[in-house]
Amino acid sequence: MTNPLSRYLELMPHVGAERGRALRREGCCCWRDVLNAASPLAGLDRTAWDAVRAAAETALRALETGDAAYFTARLPPREQWRVLAHWFDRASFFDIETSGLDADSIVTLVCCYHRGQPLRFLADENLDDFLDLLDEIRLLVSFNGASFDVPRVLDRFHIPALPCAHVDLRWLCHHAGWRGGLKAIERALGLRRPPDLEGLGGAEAVWLWQAWHDRQDAQARRTLERYCAADTVMLQMLAGRLCLQHGADVSLPVEADLWSLVHAALPDLGRPVACEGTPAFGYVAEPPPPKPAPAPVVAADLFSLSQMLGATAGLSRAEKQARLRERWRSFRTAE
Repeated sequence: MTNPLSRYLELMPHVGAERGRALRREGCCCWRDVLNAASPLAGLDRTAWDAVRAAAETALRALETGDAAYFTARLPPREQWRVLAHWFDRASFFDIETSGLDADSIVTLVCCYHRGQPLRFLADENLDDFLDLLDEIRLLVSFNGASFDVPRVLDRFHIPALPCAHVDLRWLCHHAGWRGGLKAIERALGLRRPPDLEGLGGAEAVWLWQAWHDRQDAQARRTLERYCAADTVMLQMLAGRLCLQHGADVSLPVEADLWSLVHAALPDLGRPVACEGTPAFGYVAEPPPPKPAPAPVVAADLFSLSQMLGATAGLSRAEKQARLRERWRSFRTAE
């Protein structure tokens, strides 16, 4: 049985929904069938058919080399599930937390479920290591990442684009009829988080970071890490269910096994004092703390993007991206 990605004939030029149906009626159901056809099909002339064949050949080559970015750049949003299904077992699922939603807020934590392990990268400790991890990732999966997480990551590391393919589950869920935020969809699908994480949201994540950053509250830090890691675990479970809904043959992870990995890597240290007074922990809410004064400008903030881009004029996008990452790493080392 061919995989869902190679059955997407509409990737080819001159092939829309109607012509795709015509090709399938004539027995051409995947890119390989296009190459094996003895003559043009679906009313296409020789010139158009040659273009279709060339595109099929290129797509198969990208599939064989594992170039997921080739497909995420070309498939429409509602068809990106095909990429997700093909690379499901090799996908990495990530989420970030920030110090707020303002333009000057910083990335405080990145969690990534990568190769069966929940990883975390904390500001002021090892956050920059996430840039190195990105080089190992083939397909990065997020929820609302195209609008929030990815732009924040690009800004934080001063890179023009991710070095890997990216799929945003938010829009796949929308097209599947699953509406609302991540936690609302989880509840609708019957997915549950550990009891200590039930009810936590973005506001609590900001308070938890402040408690760790300002008072070194270890319980607040651990709760923040567990909360963000739980998002990444939920993304894998949600992605698997999306693929199954489309008829893709993927193996769903065992929910209990995923939570066991989180508990082993990030044991629960108990309720953080910083969250007392928040609705998530059953207390009467207190007014949020005043917004802290803007952090002083640091050397990394003065890193000149215009200088970097000017120095890479004439390079391909991949070469420019590699040059930018290398210059940023060199700058970090020199600090």
